[in-house]
Amino acid sequence: MRRSEAVKGKALASRRTRWLALPGLALATVLLAGCAGSAAPAPKAVEHPEIEAPLVGWDTYRHLDRLPNLPGGSRTLEFSSFDRSGGTYEAYTGNQNGSGGCLSTGGAGCVIAQDAGAGEVSSIWFTNDVNGVRGDVSAMGNIRIELDGRTVLNAPLQSVVDGRLGAPFVFPLVANAGQAGGGVYIKVPMAYRDSMRISVQAKLKYYHVYYRHLPDATGVRTFDPSDRAEDVVAKLQAAGTRDPKPALPGTRNDARTVDIPSGATVPIETVTGSGSIVALRLRLPVDSDEVRSGLRLRISFDGHETVNAPVGEFFGSGLGSASVRSLLFAADPNGWMSSWWPMPYGHDAQVGLVNTTKNPIVGIQSEVAYAPDPQWAKALDKRSVGYFSTVSESAPTVSGKDWIFADRPGQGKIVGVNATMRGSRTPTSFSPTAPTFLEGAERVYLDGLRSPQLYGTGTEDFYEGGWYYLGHIEWYPDNKSEPDHFPIGGTDYSAPFTGMPAHRLAGPGCQDYCLSTYRVLPADAIGYRSGIRFGMEHGKRDLIDAHYSSTTFLYTLPEAAFNGNDRVDLADPASRSLHAYSDPGSSQYHLVSQYEGTEDAVAVPGTVEVGGGPVTFRLRIPPDNHGVMLRRISDQIASNQSALVLVDDKPAGTWLQARGNDIHRWLEDAYLLPESTTAGKAEITVTLVPTPGAPPWTATQYSADALAG
Repeated sequence: MRRSEAVKGKALASRRTRWLALPGLALATVLLAGCAGSAAPAPKAVEHPEIEAPLVGWDTYRHLDRLPNLPGGSRTLEFSSFDRSGGTYEAYTGNQNGSGGCLSTGGAGCVIAQDAGAGEVSSIWFTNDVNGVRGDVSAMGNIRIELDGRTVLNAPLQSVVDGRLGAPFVFPLVANAGQAGGGVYIKVPMAYRDSMRISVQAKLKYYHVYYRHLPDATGVRTFDPSDRAEDVVAKLQAAGTRDPKPALPGTRNDARTVDIPSGATVPIETVTGSGSIVALRLRLPVDSDEVRSGLRLRISFDGHETVNAPVGEFFGSGLGSASVRSLLFAADPNGWMSSWWPMPYGHDAQVGLVNTTKNPIVGIQSEVAYAPDPQWAKALDKRSVGYFSTVSESAPTVSGKDWIFADRPGQGKIVGVNATMRGSRTPTSFSPTAPTFLEGAERVYLDGLRSPQLYGTGTEDFYEGGWYYLGHIEWYPDNKSEPDHFPIGGTDYSAPFTGMPAHRLAGPGCQDYCLSTYRVLPADAIGYRSGIRFGMEHGKRDLIDAHYSSTTFLYTLPEAAFNGNDRVDLADPASRSLHAYSDPGSSQYHLVSQYEGTEDAVAVPGTVEVGGGPVTFRLRIPPDNHGVMLRRISDQIASNQSALVLVDDKPAGTWLQARGNDIHRWLEDAYLLPESTTAGKAEITVTLVPTPGAPPWTATQYSADALAG
């Protein structure tokens, strides 16, 4: 047996035996444990901690009941290997994602992520290949992670994702290509108080790093690799078999069986008072594509419907019956479908089912568990937590436009995405049967910024797989290599954070190539304060037609979290004077360039100010603020622009922008001024002192958005 075949066979065997070993009956038995009438002992109830307290590190997984917390001042951001040129697309050669390269040199050799101030690394993903073995990252050598000036991880990347380091670096907090559909990942939450840097030794190809930048280091302890977090590991390894949240005192269960005529809506639960729905389960008498898409779950909280989703995607698979074992939803192919998202309400909640199919559905079993708690009404009134919500869409893609998972105003955070994609395969330079619609990358715009704050490398890459989920790839153009022996269409799998639980080739309900995939984001939730536009390309530059369906999970409030704005335009003398702008020794130059992302073909003219000395200006803000989001439009021709930030001469951290792009040079980024530097003030003086040795600090505009009180 060749080495490549041995590696692949071992990986696939590992995946099957470690995660999909439970047969349907056994999984059904486990899923039922702990429900009303079950003989299994109930988990020990815990004292409910303060709902609104922020969570960092392992506490995120220990208190998943507090997932509705809104992000406040934290920001989820991404580094990735996306093609900085935006790229052109040729069907035969694919895209050039993976050409993004290193941010700088240092550490193990090639720096791929860097931050200054407090934060947390939540997810690191790679894929690569060695001699045609897709997902093999051994040639990348060591990965080094430095937090607060200390190296907390320095080991061969392949050994790390294989779980050879031991807890906490074990499955499913790490996964190799056999366990994660062709990609490898590290999802150990690693917090830091002052600085973060991640680097790899060699052969960088495709990667992304999701991390949270926090407003300050309050309550943050630097990640300790000797903390094995065995309780969290055990919880994650049991994902999909039981509710992962702490048991709450007073939890009540309601079970019923309903018949739903075609076109009818039938309620299955109504609760009053303040509390949360903690579990929701369905068992369908007939499981078909028609029922999965046509039977819809509708939930209203405090008089407003926020959930209207097809049951298939809501519970993990929009493409027929499948085994799903994610952290927050699960399904037995021949039994119950379960959801454990916490769903708070202030005074009432109503759950119902709508039958949009052409036939009646008789004998649907439902179970709803809910827990009274007066804290939720108070937290919702203070707007510190959000209502559980979904955005569900199904339509053909539109050429030249991203598929939109969510586009909405207000504040909130995205905590998961389930998608069903139907497209066609075409021959390419690297595969005879490539589903090239998967070449599209995620682009996420937050709070009106013109630059995407998250920009990925590919569709299955966002879901942390790779190589079309290892879907029968052969080397071209020599036509001499043997097939890689992975099944055409990839291999189904389901893990706590990501999965492709179902796929189909040409046949009933699928013209050529179809798949269902998901990603849950408990630690790397994507927060927003005044709006979000979360899109995904369908093929590079949105040029491959397909039919998409998606259900996105969020916690939301309709009101924006910003309540004031002021702006200084550096090209306007009157604006400079009004804001007492000062930048001694600076110079200006004219720039015509573009922003990255969906507008990367639109030329934008502007004047850029560049200087090596301190920059000072005044901004008006509402006194009842909870911090201020300081925005900058700049020229990102040089990466790692950095400046010390002072507010009224008080240090407020270091503004580091590690990104760089010498093709699409305009960048709008943001820096959060902590509440301790802005509260109670109607005006602030901001001073930016460029870091010695860093590239020149550039700007064309600064603005301030105050976080609402």
